[in-house]
Amino acid sequence: MAEGPEDSITALAEKGETRMRTSVADIVRETAAKHGLSVQLLLAPSHKRAFAWPRQEAMYRVFTECPHISYPEAGRRLGGRDHTTILHGVKAHCKRNGIDYADAVKMRLSGGVSPYFHQLMAAYGSAMRLAA
Repeated sequence: MAEGPEDSITALAEKGETRMRTSVADIVRETAAKHGLSVQLLLAPSHKRAFAWPRQEAMYRVFTECPHISYPEAGRRLGGRDHTTILHGVKAHCKRNGIDYADAVKMRLSGGVSPYFHQLMAAYGSAMRLAA
């Protein structure tokens, strides 16, 4: 009998795995959809803010959610970019969103964050802006 998704999640939980591993492709697709872009536009070499900021968000998410992916590998998977471009993108996203880069590094070193963390933080940020 084939193992279903619930069985897989249960097995991970029983092993002590509390995070599900996210793929770079999933992050790119989710980020593109969130910003109303195609994957091709998100990964395009354009420097326009409408494409660059969502791309930098994807870089940040890969950095924090996929600690097993190096900067050079992230660059290859995010449109063939140099590792220094990924570093810049992560730092730019942190600065723009009031995230301390050192905290992002700590998240990465602790094994990455749940993919749901970013959704919760976005909702929290929206609530804080509305309250102000």
